[in-house]
Amino acid sequence: MRSRLALLLALLTPFPCPAAEAQSPSAPPRTVTILAINDVYRIEGLESGTVGGIARVRALRAELEREDPELLVVHAGDLLFPSFASRRYKGAQMVDVLNLLDGAAQRFDPRFFVTFGNHEFDLRRCDQAADLGRRVAEAEFRWLSGNVVFVQTADGRPLVGGDNVVPSAIVEANGLKVGLFGLTIPTDGIQYVKEFRGPTATARELIRSLRQRGAEVIIGVTHLEVGDDLDLLRDLGEEAPDLILGGHEHEQRVCTANGRKVIKADADARTATVARLTRYADGRIEVQHEIRPLSGSSPSPDPQVAEAVQAWQNRLAREFCAAEGKGPDCLDQALAPTTALLEGEETKIRSRETGLGDYLADLMRSEMAPCGAQVAFLNSGSLRLNQDVPAGTMLTRRHLEELFQYETKLLLLRIPGSTLIQVAQHAARGWPGSGSWLQISGFTFEHDPGGRTAKNVLLVTPEGRRPVRTDEEILAVTNQFLVDPAQGDQDGYQMLGLAQVVGECTVNGLDLKKRALEAIAASAPEGIAPATDGRILQPALDEGAGRCGGTAY
Repeated sequence: MRSRLALLLALLTPFPCPAAEAQSPSAPPRTVTILAINDVYRIEGLESGTVGGIARVRALRAELEREDPELLVVHAGDLLFPSFASRRYKGAQMVDVLNLLDGAAQRFDPRFFVTFGNHEFDLRRCDQAADLGRRVAEAEFRWLSGNVVFVQTADGRPLVGGDNVVPSAIVEANGLKVGLFGLTIPTDGIQYVKEFRGPTATARELIRSLRQRGAEVIIGVTHLEVGDDLDLLRDLGEEAPDLILGGHEHEQRVCTANGRKVIKADADARTATVARLTRYADGRIEVQHEIRPLSGSSPSPDPQVAEAVQAWQNRLAREFCAAEGKGPDCLDQALAPTTALLEGEETKIRSRETGLGDYLADLMRSEMAPCGAQVAFLNSGSLRLNQDVPAGTMLTRRHLEELFQYETKLLLLRIPGSTLIQVAQHAARGWPGSGSWLQISGFTFEHDPGGRTAKNVLLVTPEGRRPVRTDEEILAVTNQFLVDPAQGDQDGYQMLGLAQVVGECTVNGLDLKKRALEAIAASAPEGIAPATDGRILQPALDEGAGRCGGTAY
């Protein structure tokens, strides 16, 4: 009787299944492929559409999907702003074209994930939250928003949100459960954001939740400074994500900490990251990657996306010129040639002195000369052309509109010499690739890339160059963004403020774009010939130096 009862109980007792993580030692490895882009501002690409562009991203996705139909696609932030088109359409053009990345309009894309970049919040006021909300709602993909806490309405709903805004997600690819989460760099002054939660604590919480929900590999999609990405990997130790696909820097990065990689591609889809994560039966995870250049016919732009891009471009030209009271081709109207190369590509203008930067800084100083301006400086992040203009090119209105994505009002400041030295030191602190790097006029400094410092700051005077005295008074021209905290984070130049503005200067508020347009047109037919003259002295630099927190990548 007892033996029969024991047998019955044994049959009724559930057989203990092995944990989901366990696999047979002979089980085959499983791999997920990810296509990643970041900091893509222009739907059309660069250099007259021959480099980058969303149509090439779509073509690369289609190519990779022929090898792996369960490919994942991520965008690590900065997509809605700034661009010439977004000034008018507030990012609608970008969302419309990104919705075609899966090859179909009006169909939700379950394998495309985007995180918020700081420039998604360029419209900062509470009454502008609806503009961002509309873009989020129009998106046929998911937004990974792990640490952004939006202000809530009276009924408890976030001002920006929806079913497609999630802190993290799990998606299956080739039998592998992939967890993804998003992080955004803390950004001050966004009225409809309650807080940006700390990246490391947030990541730890999200990763633990993803693991509990069955994720077998974890990918962080971040829009953080690369140093913060690396700190996150170090601080989380064994809990760290298996891979970070990031943004914010505009040059490609491949950096390692704690045995794990941070990978970023070049801005505006000059390149894209193709990463493959393989999980073996013993739990070991291997990451392989390549940085794929996107240009010309490699790959050839997708025809459907290219058609949508061209439609937006035609509309922009038509509506912009109509608003200016000019003919439909006003953007391509010739101004004057440049007889020298204009270096506007961001790996250059955000890391060293350039002829284009010298030309603009000199123009700023000359315009304020009636008020006694001695020096001028302009943050490179305000110059958004992101391409070089070859010598012999006929400059047009389009070049100027692409160069200046933001209103660039000039102000004259009265500052002590000690503050000018601080300004030079801050420019060097974020080197390379930071928008806080300066283009300058009327002073010089030596840049030490290893220590990220500036030294030997000299004032250029009619009698020659001399050291800046800490207690002397200097009249300096800069753009309003670096002075006015209401416009943003000032790129970290908090040593500057509106109290320093020289109120009696009658040309305060001059628009640099308007003045540059007039100056270039006035140079016809000879044109302009910007050149560098040794204002920022740098040693010969090793390729890749400083890109991983001071370590070559």
